Amino acid sequence: MKITQLIVVSAALLALTSSIRAEEVKNPLGLDPAHAEAGRKLYDSQGCVACHGNNARGAVGPDLTDNEWMRAPSDEMIFNVIKNGRSGTLMSPFKDFMQDEQIWQLVTYIRDENRKRREAGDFN
Repeated sequence: MKITQLIVVSAALLALTSSIRAEEVKNPLGLDPAHAEAGRKLYDSQGCVACHGNNARGAVGPDLTDNEWMRAPSDEMIFNVIKNGRSGTLMSPFKDFMQDEQIWQLVTYIRDENRKRREAGDFN
């Protein structure tokens, strides 16, 4: 294979990989209020409140509901941080303590708390 053919094939594979990756994983539970409530209960029972404070508004760990933090993270990113933790921080992985559906419930709860704050105009 010539170098130009190799470059073309590599570019095509890169484009294909990028387009596949562009389709981010969305929360399969959506914003269902029942799942948000289940997520709130998990948030309280799993000790999230110790680092992220009441209603996920921050303490030792960041505020998970403000527009600054919520602007960039996708549902998939939030899910992965809860599941796998975050290296170099106090955020521990929860994959050994929660099933994927429970982690998605936490994502639903966090998104719901952000929605409530936006609706109330409760941002500094």
